[in-house]
Amino acid sequence: MKGLSSLERIVLECLGKKSLSFEEIYSQSGLHENVCFNILQALIIRGVLSTSGQTYQINQNISPLMMEEINGIEAKQAESLELIEAVLEQKENRVFRFQKVAMDARDEKIFLAMLSNLDSFLQDAHKKAQNEVAVKDRKVVFWGVGEVHSLMNQVVAGR
Repeated sequence: MKGLSSLERIVLECLGKKSLSFEEIYSQSGLHENVCFNILQALIIRGVLSTSGQTYQINQNISPLMMEEINGIEAKQAESLELIEAVLEQKENRVFRFQKVAMDARDEKIFLAMLSNLDSFLQDAHKKAQNEVAVKDRKVVFWGVGEVHSLMNQVVAGR
């Protein structure tokens, strides 16, 4: 089994630990009706979802191997790349900044502290609002930092 696409993950995020009807998943996800239906059917076939009457829920008997394929590092990297590409291709309300920055050791420590504060803020904000904000209305936020020489060596190794 391959990992999940970001669209499949959106459906799983809608469900969480709940059972929802098709209409609730469709409304929460913001997916087109036929796309939502096809994703639900694919997840059922793969054994990730089960149904009970008119509701869908995450299968509680997913094997550890399948869980690793769904939530492992490679799956999360693939989802991140898919979402970053979507942000870069976004036409409206696009906010993306990227730059190479020279920092001395002091500024790097300040920057890393700021990233830690941002991470705490985002975790708290999510925890506070996750039950009130539909999955389709949530924000995708990403950041990262790397040293130019390490990144360039990685680029060379990847080719």
